[in-house]
Amino acid sequence: MFIIQAVLYVAHGSRLKEGAQEAKAFIDKQIERISAPIQLISFIELQHPLVEEGIEQCVLQGASHIVVVPILLLEAGHAKHDLPLAIDQAKRKFPHVAFSYGRPFGVHESIIDTLVERIEEQHEITADSRVLIVGRGSTDDSIRADFQNIIALLNEKINVSAINVCYLAAQKPTLEEGLQQEIESGAKHIFIVPYLLFTGLLMLHIEKKVREINAPGQTIILCKQIGWNEKISDIFVERIYEKLDKEAPYWNISQR
Repeated sequence: MFIIQAVLYVAHGSRLKEGAQEAKAFIDKQIERISAPIQLISFIELQHPLVEEGIEQCVLQGASHIVVVPILLLEAGHAKHDLPLAIDQAKRKFPHVAFSYGRPFGVHESIIDTLVERIEEQHEITADSRVLIVGRGSTDDSIRADFQNIIALLNEKINVSAINVCYLAAQKPTLEEGLQQEIESGAKHIFIVPYLLFTGLLMLHIEKKVREINAPGQTIILCKQIGWNEKISDIFVERIYEKLDKEAPYWNISQR
């Protein structure tokens, strides 16, 4: 019996058209590297197809094993609760289909290297500079430990006077509090580093807050979101093959 393998990529979703386009473009590049016969994209919220719709489309195309792969940077509420719940519901609806669940990117050195690139492409890093990482935030407190690890890894790669983190939701300090703390430090150069994979309303919110800053004598430097590069692509492909190799040895039916 052959296993007809499907990979369902799950992005967060955004009301901003550009955010959805970035996510789809990212997935299109990964599809070229994965030899599964069925590969579809879906979204957790705000856009269609939603996860449940994506699973149904995979089944309609004949999938007997679906690997659900989250396009999420860290393992928080969506990764721990929302997606497992959607998979459990799908198992009951499609009992003849096997499901596997991939890991988010997680705290990864390649992402830290990309953060360094995002900083360096904006301005020279000097020892008296400061860095403020802006995280999405979550009610899951494990996110704070993740960002402490991210700060520690980034400290190993760049020489600056301080690296701090703030959050866009659910955690403290807020973006406004984090920006104020950096301004009060008196640092000449302050890098604002969004820990976001794609653009969207959150990125627009950060841009707006940075534009509103009035800090004479200080240079506030907003970096781009993490985005796509080969390092990020390699992590994602690794997450997919963790499930394809281990749980679906005949994942490419065309090879049989």
